[in-house]
Amino acid sequence: MFKKKLEKGKKKLLEDKEIKILEEKLNQLDKNQEVKINNEEENKFLSSIGLLSIKPKIIVCNVDEENLSKGNQYTEEIQNKYPNEKIIKICADIEDQLSGLDKNEKEAFMQDIGLNKTGLNQLIKEGYDLLKLDTFFTSGPEESRAWTVRKNTIAPKAASVIHTDFEKNFIRAEAVSCEDFIKYGSAEKCKENGKLRIEGKDYIVKDGDVLYFRVNP
Repeated sequence: MFKKKLEKGKKKLLEDKEIKILEEKLNQLDKNQEVKINNEEENKFLSSIGLLSIKPKIIVCNVDEENLSKGNQYTEEIQNKYPNEKIIKICADIEDQLSGLDKNEKEAFMQDIGLNKTGLNQLIKEGYDLLKLDTFFTSGPEESRAWTVRKNTIAPKAASVIHTDFEKNFIRAEAVSCEDFIKYGSAEKCKENGKLRIEGKDYIVKDGDVLYFRVNP
């Protein structure tokens, strides 16, 4: 990609500082080094050309059941080589077995082997954390749904994910933690037990919130 951008015909479309950035990064890649981003200006420019090397990444190591908790020499080599990257260990064989079990069987099997979280769930959690995303829920008589927003999203902006008009017509949000919602079974029961909160336009949505948005018609 860098070489194509620096070709004579396309090079004319670039500013001098952009050419300098590309030449520096190409030199790093030619030396088999990771591309280093020095400042936000570089990050913005390189992101605009879709450079894969700077995209956030997770390294997933497939190990056998025996080495799932502590890893092995290969996972240790990966951790030493990429100390700043997210690295998770999964056992594909265990994941395959879990996929064929119902909820009770899955819980019993995981307890037997000392597994607190499936590899798939771990990968999803780490992926959301890497991309700086949160999930909130809505629940009604017909369905419950999960919605994805950026971390530190305020309530009106989160409401716009459901419908764009919700943001400008936002009045308030009624919020319940996911744990309380599961414990009591409904928003009404949470309210009866003092677990329902009234939040305004400045409320920052928390991961796992169950939200009910009140908007002007």
